[in-house]
This record gives sequence, structure tokens and C-alpha cells, in this order.
Amino acid sequence: MSVLAVRRIVVGVDGSAESAVALRWACREAGLRGAEVHAVHAREAPCHSMASYAVPAQGWSPDDDDDIDVMWQSVMPDHISGVQVRTQVVDGLAARVLLEHCQGADMLVLGTVSDTPGAQRSAGPVIRACLRRAPCPVVVISAAQDPLPRWDTPARGAGMHLSAPVPTAAAVPAGACG
Repeated sequence: MSVLAVRRIVVGVDGSAESAVALRWACREAGLRGAEVHAVHAREAPCHSMASYAVPAQGWSPDDDDDIDVMWQSVMPDHISGVQVRTQVVDGLAARVLLEHCQGADMLVLGTVSDTPGAQRSAGPVIRACLRRAPCPVVVISAAQDPLPRWDTPARGAGMHLSAPVPTAAAVPAGACG
């Protein structure tokens, strides 16, 4: 007896407009593929090397959970027909967390600030690490590729729907970059 494998698309979410675009794209793609979306937010610990006179940051506080809830509300599409979206907050370095969570996934989707080749911030260190080491295809989406209107701060319900056409994206097969 064989067990059906769950098709899974992993999305890196940091609360930015670009990560909201990546999540919407992943939801549309998951609807086409019959996959579930696994949205992962990596929460990096504060820097360990501090000046001797610096006051250490407090550990977890109740406000942290409120901030995370607001972040999820701001990036989550309102209507996701037939697509299951699981959210997860993981402590650790973003690239490492995403690479661990995309093991066995159909693809990893990340948002970027610019899609212009050679732009200053076209691919940050997290995107570059994922392109080099991901065991699955990586899709990098920019807000410029989103057919929905841009906004300064993502807000729940602000033009977020799934009836728009699917933007094109550059998919890079695993191992193709290095």
C-alpha cells in the first residue's frame, strides 16, 4: 500500500510587501498544482556579541506574539480557494531555516525588492544562499511582477484577491547556481 505524498510549496515570509507578493504567487501556484503552502517566518535571535555597556534585549515577550500575528494578517491573502496554508515561526538564521524546511518540497518561493539584473538589492544573502543550496527549484518573485496594485504597508484586504492572472517568475532548478 502506497502513501500519497503531499505536494508542498515553501514560502519565506518576513512581513514585507515582497514576501506578501511571493505568498500570493505561491497560493495561486499551489491551486494549480494541488499543493499546500507552508509559509515560514524565520525569527533571528539578536546579535550575541554586544558591547560590554549594552543592555541585553529581553527574551520572549507577549508583544512578540502580537507582532507575529499582525505580520501574518498583513501578508495572508483574504481568499484562498482550495489551498491549505500552514504558517510557522522558527527561530534561527533565515537561509538555514528555509533550506531545512524546503527539504522534500516541490519548490521554494522568495520575494525580492527588484527584478532588475545588477540592481543593488536584486538578490540578498538569503536568496543567494537558497539559490545555491536548495534541494528543490527556487522561484524569486518581485513586487514588480505582481499584477495587483502595490502598497506601502501590506494591509489585510488591501487589493488581495486571487482572480488576477498569474505573473511569470524565474525558476532556477536545484544546483544550477553553483
